[in-house]
Amino acid sequence: MGDGFNFENLKAAILALSRATDWATARRKWVLTGVYEADQPETCLCEHFPIIEICVIKNTITQAVAEVGNVCVKRFLGIRSDLIFAALKRIRKDITKSLNEDAIVLCLKNHLINQWEYEFLQDTKRKRSLSEKQMSKRMDINRKVLTAMAHRGVRT
Repeated sequence: MGDGFNFENLKAAILALSRATDWATARRKWVLTGVYEADQPETCLCEHFPIIEICVIKNTITQAVAEVGNVCVKRFLGIRSDLIFAALKRIRKDITKSLNEDAIVLCLKNHLINQWEYEFLQDTKRKRSLSEKQMSKRMDINRKVLTAMAHRGVRT
């Protein structure tokens, strides 16, 4: 493929970290557990270089952890990690902005935010005019998320 994605390399690497011996079974045992932007370019399991937007995935059976590029996550797991990266860039640029649905769900799944914070973010994500107290809370949560994802992503 012209974009550097090598499915066969990815498949071999994922199968090596899995108990399953066939691709269809192995791919269902992996989940996205975090994202981060690398300080230096890295190489994906598919051997594509350079990648900066790194997705941390975990095998729910073996507990093996792997780091792949966002293109591989999209093709391998069908997850739009690019939307999560876009949300993180948006709040890094302007802490008053809201996270999007994908980022909010990832934060809840990885225990970065609690149920109340999840519901608050869901309720206010499309609102542009928040009270002073609501804006303060949004900014606190955004800072918490950025801090947790700043270095090597969220680990579970």
